[in-house]
Amino acid sequence: MKKIVRTICLMSLCAMVFLLCACGASKDNEILDRKTQTVEQEMRAFTKELDKYRGLSDAQIQEYINTIESYKKNNQLTEEKAKMNEDIIKQWHEIEGQIGTFKEYGEFEFDSAGKTYTATLNLKYENRDVRLIYVISKKDFEITGANVEIVYTLGEKMSKAGLNTLTGIVIVFLMLVLMCIIIYAFNIINYLQAKYKKKKEGTKIEITTTLDGDDAVIEETKVDDKELIAVIAAAIAASTNQSTDDFVVRSIRRKV
Repeated sequence: MKKIVRTICLMSLCAMVFLLCACGASKDNEILDRKTQTVEQEMRAFTKELDKYRGLSDAQIQEYINTIESYKKNNQLTEEKAKMNEDIIKQWHEIEGQIGTFKEYGEFEFDSAGKTYTATLNLKYENRDVRLIYVISKKDFEITGANVEIVYTLGEKMSKAGLNTLTGIVIVFLMLVLMCIIIYAFNIINYLQAKYKKKKEGTKIEITTTLDGDDAVIEETKVDDKELIAVIAAAIAASTNQSTDDFVVRSIRRKV
């Protein structure tokens, strides 16, 4: 009997704990739902704000970005907030000419991943659909990132992926061609080095001089190289303390 009573008490305690947890989870879910609705309203309002920046020139967009920078310098905006505003204005400026006029709001999605929430508001425009995305921190529910982008169809995504693949193949092919050229160039360099070395060895000479009166005789292989002869004559003149006018280079012989 006592065992049955203990079992009933334990079951009652577990049921109470479960109900308390369920109540806490339900309360947290209600708070999150209210915050989610607030985010959706803010995103809709921000969509209307973006329409104010339609048709602006590049200079006007840059002026707006300069204003954001001044707010950041005056500590009226944090660096993260300033960058987020600059990025989303630039993105909007790039796509606003392609999408046409606003028609209606689409689906709103709110997802959880890791330490952040991701809120996505789909917008329907005359020419293209657009997606507005907020990244929200779970810690303080602050917006840490935002971007606006065109929604591409599956065919457009496949076409873009195919183009990227083709570009990658072309780059790899060009790199292989460049590598082949470099490898071939090494063979040419080796050939030129060997040819230069052979030519350098072929120009080595041994000079033997005999003074016969006012003449100096150099016995070498005959070479039609006036510059080489001039150098040899100057060397002989320096070694014999004579002028180049006092002797004549008659022949050059290579030593075997």
